[in-house]
Amino acid sequence: MSRLRPAFALIALPLLASCVAPRGATPAPAPAAPPSAASPAPAPAHPVPRPTANDRYQGDWSVADLGPGDWRYRREGAASAAHFGLANEGTQAMIRCEGGMVTLSRMGVIPADIAAFINVRSSFSERQLPIRSAAGGWLTAVELPASDPLWDQIIYSRGRFLIEATRNEPKLVPTRPDVARVIEDCR
Repeated sequence: MSRLRPAFALIALPLLASCVAPRGATPAPAPAAPPSAASPAPAPAHPVPRPTANDRYQGDWSVADLGPGDWRYRREGAASAAHFGLANEGTQAMIRCEGGMVTLSRMGVIPADIAAFINVRSSFSERQLPIRSAAGGWLTAVELPASDPLWDQIIYSRGRFLIEATRNEPKLVPTRPDVARVIEDCR
């Protein structure tokens, strides 16, 4: 063991000497701190965007408040129809049956130069259909056979369904027996 001590000292001495700077040498400068990033300027205060008509039913539209209006059934010659709206203000939406075809219309004008759709949401599904203009351009409409499953999905929707048309405010309407009667007339 006594032999190990001098050998250890011979090995440890050069190691210790390498840790000490030579005389007269200036110490190395400390590493420069990374440049401090300028704190970002606070974002300008923007007003909170107001919800638009199309944003209104993006959430749970199935429990949203229904607007004013109701369905009214009536015969129109060989056709039957249910009109939705206020009694003194005219039709806002309509379901009409004639010749085995059911037409769903809603008030609204769509520019002729764009591809436009009516999107129908029920508690069972959502379906997008290409539209056509009807009644002198103040109604947009889709027409499907009376056997199309969309009509049953509307009839059995939980209390309401939503009719959206390109560039128009969505229309949330109740399901009523008047709607079912028109569809059944067509079958």
